[in-house]
Amino acid sequence: MAMSLREENFIVIEIGASHSKAGMGMSDTNKTPSVVVNMADFDYPIRDGAIASWENLEASWQHILFKELGISKARNEHAVLLAIPVDWTKDDQERITQIFFEHLNVPGIYIVHQPLLSLYGCGSVSGLVIDVGHDTTDVSPVMDSLVQTQACIRIPIAGQHFDQYLLELMLADAALVQQFRDASIELDKEFARFVKEKPGACHVFAGHQKDQPKPDPLEAEVLGAAAAATEEVNLDEENGPNGGAALDDEVKDVPEKLEVEYRGQKFTVGSYRHKVYDPLFEPSLAHKPFQLGLIDTLRLATSGCEPPEIRPKLWENMVVTGAGSLMRGFHSRIKIEASKLLPSSDNAGDAQPRQISFLRIPDYFTVLKDRQYQYLSTWLGGEIVAKLVFIDAKNYVNKVDYNESGPAVIHLKS
Repeated sequence: MAMSLREENFIVIEIGASHSKAGMGMSDTNKTPSVVVNMADFDYPIRDGAIASWENLEASWQHILFKELGISKARNEHAVLLAIPVDWTKDDQERITQIFFEHLNVPGIYIVHQPLLSLYGCGSVSGLVIDVGHDTTDVSPVMDSLVQTQACIRIPIAGQHFDQYLLELMLADAALVQQFRDASIELDKEFARFVKEKPGACHVFAGHQKDQPKPDPLEAEVLGAAAAATEEVNLDEENGPNGGAALDDEVKDVPEKLEVEYRGQKFTVGSYRHKVYDPLFEPSLAHKPFQLGLIDTLRLATSGCEPPEIRPKLWENMVVTGAGSLMRGFHSRIKIEASKLLPSSDNAGDAQPRQISFLRIPDYFTVLKDRQYQYLSTWLGGEIVAKLVFIDAKNYVNKVDYNESGPAVIHLKS
């Protein structure tokens, strides 16, 4: 018979390529992760979305459970919910199950796909999830709690590519290069990442295109109207879980040049810093000329879902998550550029999206509702699901199940 588990013993681990998040105790889900592990300390065991080193990945889990959370391996009474990428195989999941029972001595495990948790964290069971990570951006449609795996698409462009592109722009700034020479400091990727991650330093301008001339007055008016539309409250969701509140994505009063202090010196960075996310929309900038950009990927992902009548719901319930999701203007640019590609008609049919809108963590999560925590929707979804599945041994894989059926049992309860 499986042991009785208590909420204070439930553990959630969200696996990431750059950082993994974890926490224990699900009596209160309105909280940030208590553990954030830098995967660089374990030589990045996940690369391009795939497991590059099982040994290092297991070492990160050992570190989380036994060092960071202080659990006793010999008397482990803590069931684990593990949030994983969509495309990890059945063999991957079986090996994970074996590691957690045989090496980490957990009493139970539940493995769940990250995009599903992202939607749960925003109070929905259907939508289109855009997860901007360290080395990949994943687009995943979900309908009625089922991830449409046949339509999930991975873009091999994300945070580290933004850093590299920004560095290339900086190296083309002769004045900045000279400032670094004078300070005897190397202008490198570390500085580019420092600027990118500095609050308020970089933005994503809606309607911006690389090396385009200034739009004529009529075009400027059209772009301005589209940008204003992104800030409107979605009236259809007024009584929904998000209370009708829109994620604040407005970009205004941005100086052309920015002075930043770095290693005790001051440097001036130009307006090109706002192009940092351009490679995601124009992959050739990341030296990936044959890769679809984000907007075409969104269209391809939604078109891969059947029947066509379900597709509008995906566009109307989009979630942008991951560490790279908080750049101001990002939502607006997605909305404006996607609107140009979607069919429009005065007589909208069932398969035609009526609007493009984004979900956010609901306001009743008084801590996590803040803009700075919106990227934690996957983590929040994991907390919610852990509270539900671990109250009944029928919902998750426990030691009795594992001893009877082996690692393959994971496919029966995930």
